[in-house]
Amino acid sequence: MTNEVVQAFEILKNHIRSTHVHDNAGDRDSHLWPGKGSIDWKQAMELMRAAPHTPPLLLEIEADEKVNPIEKMGETFATLEKA
Repeated sequence: MTNEVVQAFEILKNHIRSTHVHDNAGDRDSHLWPGKGSIDWKQAMELMRAAPHTPPLLLEIEADEKVNPIEKMGETFATLEKA
């Protein structure tokens, strides 16, 4: 995560009440499952937990017929909880 994101988070953290999450490779707004792109989820989750009002996470993922979204959601949220 770039330093600009960390700085922006510090400025805005008192105002964050919800967020949507997805991953990407840094080249476009890909809406990949967290962990399938380039985002440092350990750092991202540490920032989220540092907010005075820990925001709920809403997954915003591109459809993939090969993936069972219910199963993948459970895996993804478990991974994010551990990050």
